[in-house]
Amino acid sequence: MKNVPLKALKENLAYWTEAAAKGELVQVTKYNRPYVVMGPSEGSGLSRGKKAGQEALKSVLSEATKGKWLKILKEDRDEDA
Repeated sequence: MKNVPLKALKENLAYWTEAAAKGELVQVTKYNRPYVVMGPSEGSGLSRGKKAGQEALKSVLSEATKGKWLKILKEDRDEDA
């Protein structure tokens, strides 16, 4: 188990939460006393549906925006592919 002062946790939150997510127990201390222990989640993490990113985009407000935002989303999706 790693001991991390609260101030260091605030400064490097992404690093310490990633370490905890990978299975390492991280004990956060406040005024040199145990404050909180972080560890991996019991769940399987984020879940995506089988069709995520595969279906065609459909605009709910196509008339109001004339498809402007739909085109931007499609361009963004195409860049990630």
